[in-house]
Amino acid sequence: MVKMIAKKEYIFEGVPVQVVRRPRMKNIRVKVVPPYGDVELSCAPGVRNYEWEAVLREAWQGIMAARERFLQGCGERIAADGGRCFLWGKAYELNVVFTEHAHFARLVDGHIVLAVPPGSGREQMEDCLYELYRRELERAVTEIFPKCEQITGLSAKEVRLKRMKTRWGSCNIKEKRVWLSLNLAKKPPECLAYVIIHEMVHLLEKNHTPKFHALVAGFYPEWQQAEAWLRGECR
Repeated sequence: MVKMIAKKEYIFEGVPVQVVRRPRMKNIRVKVVPPYGDVELSCAPGVRNYEWEAVLREAWQGIMAARERFLQGCGERIAADGGRCFLWGKAYELNVVFTEHAHFARLVDGHIVLAVPPGSGREQMEDCLYELYRRELERAVTEIFPKCEQITGLSAKEVRLKRMKTRWGSCNIKEKRVWLSLNLAKKPPECLAYVIIHEMVHLLEKNHTPKFHALVAGFYPEWQQAEAWLRGECR
């Protein structure tokens, strides 16, 4: 009798973890997989939950750092002397201006002007930049979301935006609410459509099963390219 691979999703420290039990596995292995920086833990069928949880807890800091890299652009840098940031898959030079007056982030003549109060650190500059990302995403979602509903034949009651460190999006199935990461504004517009479709398919299939992935691929045939961009591969 051939032993089958068993998969089950757990929530660890608020993050979904796919536990895969594989025959003949000798060690417990943890890795981060695309397109969302999902955490996958592989172990033998006989490993108890507390055993793999201990391994996961020890590696957790490194795993979270690896997931964060999925959200980073190709060489993003935000500093007081300027740097580089991304908007819709394109790199822009960042021009930081310290001012007591209006504070904003705006695309001007091929670069992004970031106006912040004197003495602002990276955190304050990022907060201002994310307001630009929010405005851009709100505009794009208004245009793209109805198209995704038409493609899938599905409908969500609400779409919300927020900063996410470890995911590109999520779906509250009960409330039929889709959440999108503000970091999507850094990626090509195609990624936004792909993530919306990905999350909406959860309304049909809760977990990342073979059926789920088949549905996503059917609705969005260019999924492999979108995944590559989400992994940080430059356009």
